[in-house]
Amino acid sequence: MTVPSRFQLYAAPVTVFDGEGELDLDATRSLLGWLQETGVDGVFTPGTTGEFTALDDDERLAVIEAALEVFGAESVIAHIGAATTRQTVRLAQAATRAGATRLAAITPYYFPAGEQALSEHVKRVTDASSEASHYLYIFPARAGTTVAPEGLGRLAELPGVVGAKVSGLSFAENEAYREAVAADFELFSGNDLDLVRLAEAGFAGVVSGVSNVFPELFVKATRAVLAGDDASGLQPRIDAAVAATGVADIGVLKAGLTRRGLAAGIPRIAIDPPTDERLAALDDALREGPARHSR
Repeated sequence: MTVPSRFQLYAAPVTVFDGEGELDLDATRSLLGWLQETGVDGVFTPGTTGEFTALDDDERLAVIEAALEVFGAESVIAHIGAATTRQTVRLAQAATRAGATRLAAITPYYFPAGEQALSEHVKRVTDASSEASHYLYIFPARAGTTVAPEGLGRLAELPGVVGAKVSGLSFAENEAYREAVAADFELFSGNDLDLVRLAEAGFAGVVSGVSNVFPELFVKATRAVLAGDDASGLQPRIDAAVAATGVADIGVLKAGLTRRGLAAGIPRIAIDPPTDERLAALDDALREGPARHSR
């Protein structure tokens, strides 16, 4: 196999809310601390898995500040993306004042942005927080804004843009993005399932939602590929973990964290609770994984 010179596992942690749906910052901080203890390289937060669309601006900043306290600035990619440029700029400036040095912004969403509008959006955000390193966040299935690989190649040339995260895409689609940018461009994928292949393909890392519940498994796989070891034997367990969580369904992730002894609370977004069948699959996967965590 090709051994990547640098490949990192970033968790995409959930945000913990109490039974009334209020932000539980202490429990969120506790989750971040546990993820650090398991050996993940850093966190991308608050992202899709962190229910960023359901957070007020001050709540988002509080989550970012908690991550900075636990992991330090170099290991946090602070997600400050919003539907409008105005809000994104405001969050970017506030996050940098809080100490964040790496910022990610999802493409404008709900109303899809064209290439010219997206380029202007990115320029305004990077200009407003020029001291930070910036990562594009491309998730067409959620945002509605499509960025072709060649479009990413052009956006990658903008000052301050050092990387991107692409989500909701197949391995072949991920590869097309990798081929469209320079080798030193930090390209992350949200595709937990293909961690091993993405490392071999030259990605900077994976941003893993499934690592909320199965961090040890994904840390082990990451360390194996970095050491040049054959990690293929871990793929069936990775497959099972991804399937058991419904490809990082937020409700299932929170159920899994509860089963592991961590406070996870309830989702704030309006989603159906996990089915009995999904929970049974989750329990089966957990029985194959690490022992119950106690804190």
